Formats: sequence, C-alpha cells, structure tokens
Amino acid sequence: MMKKMLRFTIAETSDLVFEGLAAVIGKIGAEYRISRVKEIHQLVNQVVAERPDVLVVNMAFIGMDSPSGLRTRLNRSELILVGLVTELRDMQHMQGFDETISLFDESRQIEEKISRLTPREAGAGDSEKSLSQREKEIVSYVVKGFTNTQIAEKLCLSKHTVITHRRNIATKLQVHSSAGLTIYAIMNKLVKLEEVKGKGGLSA
Repeated sequence: MMKKMLRFTIAETSDLVFEGLAAVIGKIGAEYRISRVKEIHQLVNQVVAERPDVLVVNMAFIGMDSPSGLRTRLNRSELILVGLVTELRDMQHMQGFDETISLFDESRQIEEKISRLTPREAGAGDSEKSLSQREKEIVSYVVKGFTNTQIAEKLCLSKHTVITHRRNIATKLQVHSSAGLTIYAIMNKLVKLEEVKGKGGLSA
C-alpha cells in the first residue's frame, strides 16, 4: 500500500539552510512534497493556502508567538510543528513544538526525527510495525492509565506530539482498544501485569 503524500513547508530565509533541509527530507521518501516560505510576512497566508501537514519553522518567523498561538492563527490545531534551531540560544524557546531540528544535528538525526513525526499507512510491512523507544514509553504510560496531558508532562513533549505518537502506534500495531494495547504491552514486557491492574488496563 502506498503511503500518503505528505506536504512539508519550510519557513526559512537562508537558501543554503532550506536546500540542505529539503535534501535531507527528500532522502527519507519520494512521497514528501516540499514548499518554502521565504519571507516572514508571507507565513500565515502561504500556510493557510498550501495547508501543509508539517511546518518546519525558524524561530525568527514566529517572533514572540508560541507554537499553540501559531496554530490558532493558522486555524490548524492538527498541524505538526517542527522548530528549526539555527542558534544555540534558540533552544531554550522550543517548548510546545512537536519536534525540534537543529543545524547542529547530523543528517541521520534529522531523518530520524522527521520519520518519527510522519504517520505510516497500514499494511506497509513488518519492518514498519516495530515501535520506537519513545512509542514504547508512551504505550507504557497509556496502559498505566495516564492521560495525554500527563504523558506530555512526563516526557517533556507537547500534548499534540503525544496524540501524533498514539495515532502512529495504533496504525503500526492495528490495535485500537485499551485492552488490546494492554495485552500487547504485557506480552512485549513494556509493563508488568501488576502495573496495570485497576488503572484502566486489564482488571484482576
């Protein structure tokens, strides 16, 4: 089964940075389409018009705005936001993004981060059914009865990122019930039976 075509928009003024990121993302899969916002004042209008699935944005483009504020301005609560760090001082302002990528990251690290954020289609093959370490952590918290907000706080993620991970987990495992997820977690030694009794998982 073919994967969904994913639309990326990169908001970045530097030609060199844009071309480098586009090349890395392009290596991950031909099913990605990439566009660019080059001017800060064009950000909102262009994103509204193009409706990308993923927006990679330089901190300079959003100024004092927060990721949640940007989603509100764009009227896109489901938009995956990736913060682009071009200076070390930017790293302290990245809370609320679904992921951050940095000019200091290696190409392989950027590929892994982008791949984690983009959902896979069902039936793509056994190699895509294995969960990442972060997804395993989220599964363990889910079956212990933690809410999305609590999981986000525990793992220092945004709530939107947790929801995206949970959607990816359900797609990979084809498990859509809490009981089924609990059984999977116990069988794969992600949790112990006593950790889920009475916590929204399996009852005794």
